[in-house]
Amino acid sequence: MLAIHTRGTCSVADLAVIAGASEATIRRDLAALERQGMVDRTWGGATAHVALRYREGFARRAAVGASAKHAVALAAAALVQPNLVIGLSGGTTCTVLARMLRGRPINVVTNAVNVAAELYGARPTKVILSGGALKANSYELVGAAADAIIRSYHLDVFFLSCSGVTEAGFTRRDHAEAAVVRTFRAVSERTVLLLERSKLGRHNPARVAGLGEVDDVIVDGPVPAGWLARLAAAGPRVHVCDAVAWNVPDAAGVIRPA
Repeated sequence: MLAIHTRGTCSVADLAVIAGASEATIRRDLAALERQGMVDRTWGGATAHVALRYREGFARRAAVGASAKHAVALAAAALVQPNLVIGLSGGTTCTVLARMLRGRPINVVTNAVNVAAELYGARPTKVILSGGALKANSYELVGAAADAIIRSYHLDVFFLSCSGVTEAGFTRRDHAEAAVVRTFRAVSERTVLLLERSKLGRHNPARVAGLGEVDDVIVDGPVPAGWLARLAAAGPRVHVCDAVAWNVPDAAGVIRPA
């Protein structure tokens, strides 16, 4: 399962080599994982299961920078230890991360309906979904009900994404979604921002946090030297990861070239 999470899709032959098992054993294991909703079997292999048929707006955003988002999500997944209580915001990169966390012994608090659906049934992962009003294009729940549920938890780590970064901080397009992200930050011991470098210098109306108000930034490289220095000077730990070198499924489940 880890190999499929890492690559997004794998052949039976590759999995047999990785696991040191026969192809017949791998096929039986994939059949069991498919029954659990963890993978989708394909001709000669399997791919990570996609829980929803995503709307056009979300699917369009998912297609942009798919390999960068996959690389950032992989680096974020490596930070998640057993038994943590984590928060996951909505967005395409967090959706990819959610699939990578399936089946881990963790507790996930999210305001994103699609993130909850991606994790649904993946025991022993426990999922807590906030209430609130649904934003149709992002699948996120917002408003007072979402705020109240999130504030009732204490989170070990919160993973969030953003739509843009300027010298003033990290921003999103929607003020209601940004407000929920700020609530998550307020109840979290550690905040980790998942960032594609293409968003550096991009302005959006709703500020989520200042550059120094997150603990870690995971970004795909290479990062322009000026931005790398600016982020580091603000205080967060900056983790630069290389884009993946293989074809990956995007957040909507479409296989994209690296």
